[in-house]
Amino acid sequence: MQDASLPHVALANDLLEHGDALRLPDFPQGNYETFKPPKAWGHRDVPVTDPADIPKGWTSCDLDIAEDDVDGMIERCHWRINEGIMPDIWERKLKMYQNMKQRQTEMINSEPAGVSWEVIQRLDSLERIKKDFDEFGNDNGNTPNVIAIMAAYRSGDLVWSDDPGSVTYWAHGKMVAGPKKMDMEEFLDISRERGPHGIWVEGVTVSIRNPNTWSKNTSEPTVQIPVLEDTGAAAMKICLSDQEYLERLSGAPLPVTSTTDMSTAAGLMRVNNVVLQVNIFNNDEPMLPRWINVRACVGRDPPDAPSTRLSGVWLHHMLYCLSMPNNTNTMYMGTDLQELLANVPLCNPAYAIPPPVDPMI
Repeated sequence: MQDASLPHVALANDLLEHGDALRLPDFPQGNYETFKPPKAWGHRDVPVTDPADIPKGWTSCDLDIAEDDVDGMIERCHWRINEGIMPDIWERKLKMYQNMKQRQTEMINSEPAGVSWEVIQRLDSLERIKKDFDEFGNDNGNTPNVIAIMAAYRSGDLVWSDDPGSVTYWAHGKMVAGPKKMDMEEFLDISRERGPHGIWVEGVTVSIRNPNTWSKNTSEPTVQIPVLEDTGAAAMKICLSDQEYLERLSGAPLPVTSTTDMSTAAGLMRVNNVVLQVNIFNNDEPMLPRWINVRACVGRDPPDAPSTRLSGVWLHHMLYCLSMPNNTNTMYMGTDLQELLANVPLCNPAYAIPPPVDPMI
């Protein structure tokens, strides 16, 4: 039996006691699992090109087809163009998807016959990562690993796994373990024995959450940093200078698992993936009873380049998080739901306005 006064135990008990009050009553199941195709309107000899003439009930949404289903999207564009309702929209989309199809064909033709599309996409990503290493350096000793992994994919010795937990471990250009389920203790052992540089975990969907370097070095290798709370960020992002500062304080390099492509609003960017521990403080007191193990991405920009830190999604997994329509852009967090609701400032949603736009962005 755990002490009920511990914050994480109190949080669990509060959820058990009041969780039903947070449920939406009679929420219909399955409403958002699948989408129906849009209504068919038939061919028009005279196309509709003025938005004022669009028939009532017509929609431009094609949510029933995945955005990366290029063949499906090309077929849908032809159907939409034939219907003749705002055909210029679909003509532009058709050209875009035809270009994507051409790019896919070129990628397939560039690799050995029989290689799966999933592996081809991974090879394309690894080629970009190697090019980045060649151009900018700072590869953490992983260029031999990238070259060896690409060769293994092309020979068929390494295959793509649909299991998101399956990884292989690489050290200095050779596979040393796997395929197997990701185990952080095993990774840290390999990193200590063969690294810290030149270690790679191949398994692009793996989320790393178990760093433990603090207990091996100084007692307080802690850095306090401000972060931008972004609910769309799948992983935490820190600056290269943060990594260098933390490593200098702790006396040991952070474990690096790989370099990957990350999708951002500005397009794909290469990042190094490290593991570290995080917490959040209020009045110099930690809000969580233990330090949380998370994956963090480090931009490959120079240390003095301006960069925005992102908190990642871990806060929303560990704490109650509440925003209010009070025009302050403030997020309120706590371990006790009732206490949180009792202490947030009252506001009138009628006076809520969108956040101002920064003219410099």
